[in-house]
Amino acid sequence: MNLAMKLNGKEKGNIMVKIIDNCCSTAYLDCLKQVASNSENWTLKYPNGKELEDKFPKLEIIVNGMFKDPFVSGLALGLILQIHERVGQELFFPEINTCGISIKDNHSSGDNMHIDEGGNGEKGSELFVKVVGLLNSDWQEEWGGGLFCDETSYYAKPTSFYIFDPSIPHMSEEIVTDKKRLAIDFTVFKDQQSRELYYEIPQG
Repeated sequence: MNLAMKLNGKEKGNIMVKIIDNCCSTAYLDCLKQVASNSENWTLKYPNGKELEDKFPKLEIIVNGMFKDPFVSGLALGLILQIHERVGQELFFPEINTCGISIKDNHSSGDNMHIDEGGNGEKGSELFVKVVGLLNSDWQEEWGGGLFCDETSYYAKPTSFYIFDPSIPHMSEEIVTDKKRLAIDFTVFKDQQSRELYYEIPQG
């Protein structure tokens, strides 16, 4: 097993919750955070089905493989390639189906247990894994905002990333600081075969 990989949790299907340490530099996170913060494409659409007061800002970067924000998409692609290089070939295929950045604080965190139905919210969820991490290079564990998944709490420090099965119920834990937490999430294919199967599935 790659020494970069720290196992945390129990196996669910073909993948476990994992934390991959030291995937990039803090400078790369700071750059991506700054560029994303200046984007004009933030929305208040999520979580679906919630009242406006319960939604949080989200920047849709890549949707169903299509770049929505080319500059930020390029930086996101660079990041997923660094994570993939760090972990090796065994956990995912580095083609991004969806990618987004969310902003949460102590008014918008917790109480949103959910599963992800698929890369574009439609079919083929079993073909994907989720990769999630912080963009705040100075974020502290005591500020909260970790991952709750498989009835277990996890914390991945800045430059580390969670990898997990998106069909397992999960949520962001409560944030207990006034600071804004920015997190990036990727939906990527489990492997080359999953990618090929996905494009054979009728969408819609």
